[in-house]
Amino acid sequence: MHNNPVNNYSNHIAIIGAGISGLALGCILKEANIPVVVFEKSSDVSDYGAGISISPNGIKVLQHLDIYNEIVSVSPKPNKAIFFSNDKKINSFDINVITTSRQVLYKFLYKKYMSLDGEILFDHELCDVDFDTLELKFADDKTYKVRHIAACDGIKSLCRKKINCYKEPVYSGYSVWRAIVEKKQQNTHTFLGPNHHIVTYPISDSKISFVAAIKTTKKYQESWRSSGTYEELKDDLVLGNKDSYSFINENTPLFKWGVYIRPHIKNIKYKNLTLLGDAAHPIVPFIGQGGCLALEDAYIFGKLLIKYDCDINKTQNTYEVLRIKRIKTIANMSLRQGHLNHISNPIIVFLRNFVMKRLPLLAIRSVREKIWNYDPEEEIKKIK
Repeated sequence: MHNNPVNNYSNHIAIIGAGISGLALGCILKEANIPVVVFEKSSDVSDYGAGISISPNGIKVLQHLDIYNEIVSVSPKPNKAIFFSNDKKINSFDINVITTSRQVLYKFLYKKYMSLDGEILFDHELCDVDFDTLELKFADDKTYKVRHIAACDGIKSLCRKKINCYKEPVYSGYSVWRAIVEKKQQNTHTFLGPNHHIVTYPISDSKISFVAAIKTTKKYQESWRSSGTYEELKDDLVLGNKDSYSFINENTPLFKWGVYIRPHIKNIKYKNLTLLGDAAHPIVPFIGQGGCLALEDAYIFGKLLIKYDCDINKTQNTYEVLRIKRIKTIANMSLRQGHLNHISNPIIVFLRNFVMKRLPLLAIRSVREKIWNYDPEEEIKKIK
């Protein structure tokens, strides 16, 4: 696998990727004095400006990591989610979320990890993995021998491809636009269909995140950094309510990406590898749970390592049992939400809006019970 000397990190948990799950896991392991090193392909922690909404299940992890107060001090905390259909308000629901930018979340996770004397090696792009010898080879021809591999390397995970469960992603039928815009807004707003929905929420005192999902045959590139034009956006939103994006113009930096579906995998562990975050569950983004699931993964895997005194095999087995069902449930809920948000049949639109207006508890109960009320700490405590 290599001709160069091997760097010996054989007592370290190797985290591939300094994203949400990677940095959160690093913090948990460092606090427990478990040797850990993070390998990141970029030259720095990501600073791209996409928005992120963190619901109560993710907030619980931030509180356990003791960075919640820092994040909320610079991030909005909307208390209402307001829904519209055909220019008219349907209803509003009480919520308990943080809406911020990914840049802010990365900043405080990174700050926490470094305050614990965490080690992170930038400019390390993973090229190859030997799961038997536990050797990692990087683009600069450096090789590291490690104790275990925690793959937090995102939706296009190389580690996931290496375990022979890789299948080409299939276009979902949806493409998404995003932008960060100078605008004041207090609560989250969702504008529903037909064949599209638009979500806006505050990420600071003066900026909002704009996300527009469109049901379309256009297969945009699967990249959060692929730029688009205002004319393209208008063409995609030809049936959309112009008022819902009137604050966007030709000078607004816009990004577009195609939403692709990857099949559920039966195992999120393989030999000396454990998958976390998008590497474990690349789901469609219609209920805003990708980041929260990544936080949950990191918390549960890290706490299990501590609970089992770094017994890797026992940790992996329990982690998989605890995560697989929840991951599949939320992935399916997200797909269903995409269908509900983009209904074009007027009769079904009427029925959906009627439920949301007249039976509000029914409309949101599933999300609260199955997603938001989840506490990873309580999950760990249940284990005998």
